[in-house]
Amino acid sequence: MQPDIKNIPQHLGQYLYQQIKEPWLKAQLILDCENNVVTCKAHFIKADDETQHAIIVSENITELFKTLFDHAIKNEVDDWQRAIFSITRQGQFNLNFERDNNDEKVIATV
Repeated sequence: MQPDIKNIPQHLGQYLYQQIKEPWLKAQLILDCENNVVTCKAHFIKADDETQHAIIVSENITELFKTLFDHAIKNEVDDWQRAIFSITRQGQFNLNFERDNNDEKVIATV
């Protein structure tokens, strides 16, 4: 059963929290949708360095994130290709949508 669309960011954040077993500052989940091919990857940044450390992303989380992405862009005229979910250790999160082109237009929701 899919959770309510408004609860998906909470599920994404909880997933990232559960995957990280060491002190960290920030984590990101990135969904790319190009040419009808969906890929999802995640990483976190440790508290003591700026290196990105990979997080394995389950198929269920990819599906949830894709559901959120599709819902958010369904009435948009722009061709969004990427969603980036960022969360801090304090629980603050944001969700940005991007597209690959030269005008650098980005839409952000918090």
